[in-house]
Amino acid sequence: LWPRISRILLATLVFLSLVSPAVAAYGSGKKSKFLAAYPMLFKFFLFWWCVFVFIVMGIYIVDHLLCKKYGPAKVAFSAEHIFKSSPTGGREVFWAQLADPTAWSVNHPVLQSADLRMVRCETPGKGGGDGDAAGVTNGHAANGAAAAATAAADGAAAADGGDGADGAAAVAADGGDGVVTPSAKLQPIELAPLAEGLGFILRHKESDGGPRAGTFFCTRECTKLEVPAEGTWRMIMRTVEVGNGYPFNPDTEESEVEMDPPGEDGSVRCVITGFAAVNSRIFRWWNNLEPNARLGAAAMLEAIESEVLSAKKKA
Repeated sequence: LWPRISRILLATLVFLSLVSPAVAAYGSGKKSKFLAAYPMLFKFFLFWWCVFVFIVMGIYIVDHLLCKKYGPAKVAFSAEHIFKSSPTGGREVFWAQLADPTAWSVNHPVLQSADLRMVRCETPGKGGGDGDAAGVTNGHAANGAAAAATAAADGAAAADGGDGADGAAAVAADGGDGVVTPSAKLQPIELAPLAEGLGFILRHKESDGGPRAGTFFCTRECTKLEVPAEGTWRMIMRTVEVGNGYPFNPDTEESEVEMDPPGEDGSVRCVITGFAAVNSRIFRWWNNLEPNARLGAAAMLEAIESEVLSAKKKA
């Protein structure tokens, strides 16, 4: 919806910039009497209004040309957190909070901000069954990046205030009324740890109320999962569909979670990195997409640590 609004606004500004000087110069002779009856204050504001319109029009034109020449604006973020020693002395409990939805409580940051439905993603050109089986065999602690990148996207979307990402209309719409819905190629499954080929449908939380309550936000798919016995655990998540309120372009956001083995003191280092794109550099700057994405990821890691340590105290 943002490109449509931008085009309408640009057309309006162009029209005003062309019409205003013509109206001001209306009349016969070199010295027009058209505005003679108006006070000087009115003519002063009319002049500076034309200047303002010209500047804004120029900014939007430059922004559009930059996108045409250099492509969409990149959005990159990174957040690092050191988890304190876990109750079990390992990293499994922290990874489960990133990776295993069956281990999440109602206070989990993702479940606090969205309604979640697990699905099997049928990516074109990729067989679902073999990939899923391999993913399930590879890891029982399977979904971290989904939760983390969802928090980052939620932070950016909250700053958006608009009606979603560029090209969201490309996703299946419900009867053409502008309500974006998930693709029919997504097969709902029971809640389970993520594996390669599995993913989430996230909806705006129903209990929050408002015009977007319960509507489709995005679908994220696990595209890579590595949980070796030793070394760094790694997962890559990709947003495959977007809905209303999503700030990034469809099929551009990819995020990665890396979790190192516990150190000598039991602490665990976790890093989240993400990349996405938007068509407008003005939109990226105005909504602080990169800072909000970084803060969202960092806040989620802190919330996960608090959740794990509070559960340890209760036990």
